[in-house]
Amino acid sequence: MFGINLFSWSRKVRKLRKRYDRIREHALKKKGPLRGRLLTRLDQINSSITTMEETQLSRVDRARISKDVEISLAEVKELLKLKGGEETAEQQGAR
Repeated sequence: MFGINLFSWSRKVRKLRKRYDRIREHALKKKGPLRGRLLTRLDQINSSITTMEETQLSRVDRARISKDVEISLAEVKELLKLKGGEETAEQQGAR
């Protein structure tokens, strides 16, 4: 019975929520305009995670949303590595 729960969908959602929470804690420590951008992106990610937690989705929709969340979290994590106001021209153009 434990083996079945090990590979369940809820485990993946919990792992995504945990990654989200850790990244949000780091974002709250940032200062300046970068913090606002990070928190805006994280709020969008939060709504996707909440959707996965609270609604019954088809397997395809679950996979699509979870992959989008993983990619978005990776992008936010890269933005966190920037120090202060260091932004490349590419990231400024993405606004």
